[in-house]
Amino acid sequence: MTSIEPTGTINDICVFSDSGLMLLALDGSQIPSYFIPALEPAPKWCSYLENLTEEVEGAQTTIYDDFRFLT
Repeated sequence: MTSIEPTGTINDICVFSDSGLMLLALDGSQIPSYFIPALEPAPKWCSYLENLTEEVEGAQTTIYDDFRFLT
């Protein structure tokens, strides 16, 4: 599950077929892009996104690794 919170009003969404990449048309002049790997893999022309998400997933650590919880 993810949440997208753009800085302006969303006017249109362009989702690339068979990929987790989407572009948002907002009120401003910039077009933000979002990649959600849980939806689909990255398009072939920007496969480097897959490598970036794998690096981020590998770098995550759990905060509670050294804790013991009593119930």
